[in-house]
Amino acid sequence: MAFVALFAVVADVALGTGAWFFAITGLMLVTLVVTRPEIGIVLFLSTFLVTYPQALQGSGFLTINNMLGLLFLVLLAYRIRARDDWWFLRSREMQLLLFIALCYAVSEMFNGPESRLAELIGPTERNIAARLYLNRVAFVLFFATFIRTPAQMRLVYLLVIAMMVMSALSGLQGGLTSGGLYGSRASSVVQGGIAQAGNPNRVAMYAIICIGALWYLRRQVRSRVGQISLLGLIVLLAITVMMTASRSGMLGLFACVAFIVIEEGVSLRRLLALGLVGVVTAALVLQVVPEKNLERLGNLPGSAASTGAVGTGSLERRAYTFEVGYEIVRDNLLLGVGAGNWEIVRFINDPARSTAPPHSSPILAMAEGGIFCLLSFVALFWCTFQNLSVAQQLLPPARRVRDLNWIVSGARTGVIAIAVFSLVADLWQSIVLFWLVGLGIVVRRYAEARSRAMS
Repeated sequence: MAFVALFAVVADVALGTGAWFFAITGLMLVTLVVTRPEIGIVLFLSTFLVTYPQALQGSGFLTINNMLGLLFLVLLAYRIRARDDWWFLRSREMQLLLFIALCYAVSEMFNGPESRLAELIGPTERNIAARLYLNRVAFVLFFATFIRTPAQMRLVYLLVIAMMVMSALSGLQGGLTSGGLYGSRASSVVQGGIAQAGNPNRVAMYAIICIGALWYLRRQVRSRVGQISLLGLIVLLAITVMMTASRSGMLGLFACVAFIVIEEGVSLRRLLALGLVGVVTAALVLQVVPEKNLERLGNLPGSAASTGAVGTGSLERRAYTFEVGYEIVRDNLLLGVGAGNWEIVRFINDPARSTAPPHSSPILAMAEGGIFCLLSFVALFWCTFQNLSVAQQLLPPARRVRDLNWIVSGARTGVIAIAVFSLVADLWQSIVLFWLVGLGIVVRRYAEARSRAMS
């Protein structure tokens, strides 16, 4: 206590009145992360899913993420020295992530646009995309190093799902009150400190991942009230997807439902449960979702009733963007243009001088990192899904919320949803993908260790 008091006094004198509070809070946070690394991982994830007060966000390089990263780096170095644990050098997933980084770096070095061309689209920071990707890689490294026990996996998974549910429902609230960024479309609005996903497509993705997780969680809940509450939450999340008016979201939702049906097998009871959820959702959708949202969802390529239908302009812009993206990929097939350089290269090659994103993760990966970058991302998806599938086979069937197998099933659904969703959305830099990659590593490692111990 004497040390803490002295630390507070020194901070108050050196940094000004009131600094003692932040100094003690920081000291307590460091102590908590050192003793409970899973709390630090949750804080890491929360910085991407929750809006902190401005005073806590930091500025420049002095941010929560950077401070946590430095702390985890010290803990990692200590762990390697104490246990000689170099697992990440043998990990296929880490090797793929580092190879993707190499693809970006080599593409930038030998095929990237000249620095002076960046001035054509205004002041930009070219290295921000590469830095963002390396931050994601570091997150996977820290996650897979410090998350080891079932309790830690369960805590992180449940808290992340809870944050995404709050983001999706806050987006739904914004859409219902026409307060979203895009009028009546559920989108990214800060409500009560909860940060939305950034745009309607991200809100839809969060909702779909949560639908898969909550469906399997519902199977482990014994209370009737709990089961009904979770079904009601699933219905609200499905309505959220509709409220976003995201056609890629609808594609992801259909993929999620189809995977659950295939995964669980066809039975009368399951079909009745899904049918009940579908009927209730459809009835509520017709009541609360604006007609223009439904019209946009129904306006699919080749099915628009007229050129003036809602969403037709979006389809035309996407088709045009795919054409431009194809030309960029064709001209830079082996080596891409470097991470974060899509905007510059598109501006140069596009007669319309647009810098809009490609709205397709495979196109963006190939354009910025080349064909080997794309293949590495595909392999990363496969490895993650395989890790979760192996864990599902080795772990006992889930019978309680404390079991892990329902989490594995929910995560598998999430991987499928992101894989399908990313075909028509830019998602391969999303923290959610890297969270699932890390989860796949740790849950398979635990399942294999458990299997060896029992044999």
